[in-house]
Amino acid sequence: MNDVLDFFSKLLDTSDWPPRWHCGKWTEFHGWLYIISDLLIWSAYFAIPLIILKFITRKAKARFIRAYFLFAAFILACGSTHLLDAITFWFPAYRLNALVRFITGAVSWATVFYMIKIMPEAMTLKTNEELEHEVAEREKAEQELRIANQQLLVAQDIANLGHWHWDMARDQVIWSAKLYQIFGLPIGTPINYKQYLQHIHPADRQRVNKSVEEALAKKQYAGMYHRILLEDGTEKILFSKGEVLVDADGNLTGLLGTAQDVTEQQKAQQELVEKTYALEATNQELQRFAYVASHDLKEPLRKILTFASLLQQQGKDHLDEREQGYVGKIVQSTARMQTLIEDILQFSSIREQAKGFVRVNMMELLQQVLIDMEVLIGQTGARISWNELPQVEAIPSQIGQLLQNLLTNAIKFAKPGMPPRIVIEGRLLTAQQLNRERLFPAFTQSLLDGNNEQARQPLFLLKVEDDGIGFDPAYTGKAFEIFQRLHGAQYGGTGIGLAICKRIAENHHGAITALSQPGKGAEFFLVMPVLQQGVQAL
Repeated sequence: MNDVLDFFSKLLDTSDWPPRWHCGKWTEFHGWLYIISDLLIWSAYFAIPLIILKFITRKAKARFIRAYFLFAAFILACGSTHLLDAITFWFPAYRLNALVRFITGAVSWATVFYMIKIMPEAMTLKTNEELEHEVAEREKAEQELRIANQQLLVAQDIANLGHWHWDMARDQVIWSAKLYQIFGLPIGTPINYKQYLQHIHPADRQRVNKSVEEALAKKQYAGMYHRILLEDGTEKILFSKGEVLVDADGNLTGLLGTAQDVTEQQKAQQELVEKTYALEATNQELQRFAYVASHDLKEPLRKILTFASLLQQQGKDHLDEREQGYVGKIVQSTARMQTLIEDILQFSSIREQAKGFVRVNMMELLQQVLIDMEVLIGQTGARISWNELPQVEAIPSQIGQLLQNLLTNAIKFAKPGMPPRIVIEGRLLTAQQLNRERLFPAFTQSLLDGNNEQARQPLFLLKVEDDGIGFDPAYTGKAFEIFQRLHGAQYGGTGIGLAICKRIAENHHGAITALSQPGKGAEFFLVMPVLQQGVQAL
């Protein structure tokens, strides 16, 4: 303990040692080289901490700030030892030199321990290359974000859509530029909730305010339509939708959402509704007119046909050949007019029977149709074959009529002098299987793009094939239009039979088409859902 006290009491005492110039044999060159080297090292060690401290003052929030201070103290202490070594050539304060060296050692080890402590965290720091790569990626992401924001603004402009945010703490409503445009206000105009309500149409203001209060109470904002009133008196219809914002504790902070100007859409929808009502009224009037006109025409035609037939029978001995020909044409034309009226009445009544689906045994229905047609089948010698048909949900009278029309068509257009041969095939399949058959591309695509549940429902595919005269495939689409006749007048008919088949197919949420080549017969295909309940129109 006495040595320690003696050491510090004589800290600056130089009497115990001679100056270093007198220790050993120093030459002028050797001594000054030693002194100058120590002074150079000291001055560098003194300048480095100043640079570090200047950096710290400008980068106060730099990471590992203690390490910078420790490095500065360590380097300054090391420089001090070199300064004292140079001074001892004239002032041999070896006790002070020893104390400074001890302090330098303590600071050095403090720096070492701190470096060991921060080394794991320091090792996680990115290299310059990694930082440059990260900066490049961020710049790329920022560029993509700017492009996405620009696209979003363009999309909002096209959709007449703006976004808004109500900050409840400051009672400030923040609008996007598009929303200011919709409301007809200068961009950046300060607005609070009360001022916002003043822009709502007076008739809708209370309802909107109540909806907002309910949203805040339930913490759920439901979409709603409402009107706004511009300063020039213009009315607009908006659809608003949003979310309630809460903080981490569940406290309300505001509302966030969008508002879309749907004025034009609402007007178009209203016009469409009005036109639909007008069209329905017109259709009803036309149906009533067709029904009344047809019934009013049937009675005069019946009388014309009756009296013309009597004239043809009773006057054959009194009329010459030319007059009998005139009467015969009257009878034929009247009979054709009656058939045309019956077909028109039948065609117009199909849509009125769009309900009443029941479980139908297609085999029993086919047998009933064949019984009804047995006279025609017997007269033409038609040979008809079929496979086992499944049960489906359908309107029996309509599907029966469709079968009868297709069979009558096949018999009518048989090759001259040859008994018609007709094959009826029916099977169940899925929408994916039907898609591979490429018979109904539009119908199948609507199934696959629409309701997934509906796309999984089984379908019934019916084919009626004949070996008749066929027709040009270019006329396939026209074949199902009303009053279209693909062959000459010698084959008769009114051109309504296949149009009736198309309407029946549509009533059953299905479709009908045909494949044919001239002289090679024809194939007619009907597709429809097996189950009709809950099926949406395609």
